[in-house]
Amino acid sequence: MGGGGFAQHAKNVTENNRALLRSKRRTRKTKKDVYGQISSTQLQFKKSTQADILKVREQMRKQRLHHLRMGWVAGGILLVLLGLLWLWLT
Repeated sequence: MGGGGFAQHAKNVTENNRALLRSKRRTRKTKKDVYGQISSTQLQFKKSTQADILKVREQMRKQRLHHLRMGWVAGGILLVLLGLLWLWLT
């Protein structure tokens, strides 16, 4: 009955590969090892006045309206292009 050595060799190779993988996991460097410990930054915010808060809110409102207008413009251009494409294909 032949082939016994072949099966044993396959088993040995599998076990050796597992051992190599385990040893690589232990020695593998993590991001923390390479770049060092991530330090936490303490931020210090100044107290905002009511005028500052209102100014920021106004700025946010203007930005929101600008984005809304740009969305409408982009939609209109898309509709015109689709209409031209439809006319060209028919």
